[in-house]
Amino acid sequence: MADSQRLRTTPDGLRLVSAVAAELAARGDGHTSVLAATTYFPMDVDSIARVFEGLEQLDGVERLQRGPLTVYRIDNPDRFTDKAPPIDDPAFFDEAAGLRKAVADLKRDADWERRVRGQHELLRIIAASDETELELSYLTSRASMSRAKVQSLLNDFDAQGYISVDVDEEVDAVTYQFPVIDYPESRHDRNMQQLEAVEPPARSRTSPWFILAAFAVVVLIVVILLRF
Repeated sequence: MADSQRLRTTPDGLRLVSAVAAELAARGDGHTSVLAATTYFPMDVDSIARVFEGLEQLDGVERLQRGPLTVYRIDNPDRFTDKAPPIDDPAFFDEAAGLRKAVADLKRDADWERRVRGQHELLRIIAASDETELELSYLTSRASMSRAKVQSLLNDFDAQGYISVDVDEEVDAVTYQFPVIDYPESRHDRNMQQLEAVEPPARSRTSPWFILAAFAVVVLIVVILLRF
């Protein structure tokens, strides 16, 4: 299983996620969300959320409930954005060696990469709708994933309070409420290109069969020597 705490222990990760959260809060009404910040990184939602949890420990950063949704209020955004590169700069990710390494390490887990791609596809569909309330059928009709996969990702978001769900059993309709998310196609494509370009650290190419054979040879030599 991928380590969602990895980004939180990376200086680049802390610095850049903080900068994105603060900038988005400054552009809006002083609040932002985990899902909105995730659209700036080729990362999974859980990893971004772990950084937000760290920010909660700071004065002037508060986790709040706005209706059914979890949001973060940042009182003084300038302290996070002052020394950070502009968040819309294409080099924002490329120049962060520590962040690239965190992504590379996480890419060792193929399930993690598939989850990232699925989450970002879903966030892109939500953002493109320009709506904050959407029916499940709207999302599934536009996603390349199966209905079950879309619903699984949405259930994960709902469990963490990032979105909310309303089930109308009378008309058999499921409606989701989302925070405001801006995710242009160009940023989505850049995130996916960056995810593709980062290579996970090379694993040892030593075959376990070679190790076993070498061990057998050593044992054989010892046995021969003991006979003489």
